Amino acid sequence: MGPKTIEGTWDEVARMAHELAGHRVRVTVIDDLPSPVREGGIPENLLDHDAIAYREREADDRITLDDVRAATSTIKDSMARVVIEEERAERF
Repeated sequence: MGPKTIEGTWDEVARMAHELAGHRVRVTVIDDLPSPVREGGIPENLLDHDAIAYREREADDRITLDDVRAATSTIKDSMARVVIEEERAERF
């Protein structure tokens, strides 16, 4: 038997057991249930709730967007490069 794709519910596939007996198979479970979507259009299962809770606890409402823009505008290089270099300096 060559490669063959079989789709259906488990009950439908299981009825074909006699055809598949003795062959290697790969089963991929497809979750048909849609994930609940949060207000921003992001599926709930993709959110890191621990990270969100941490950010909410650590947030400082005194810092405005203009403060952030002013601070980051002084960076002459790539933000990623600056962050990487700072992290390396802390480690070594």
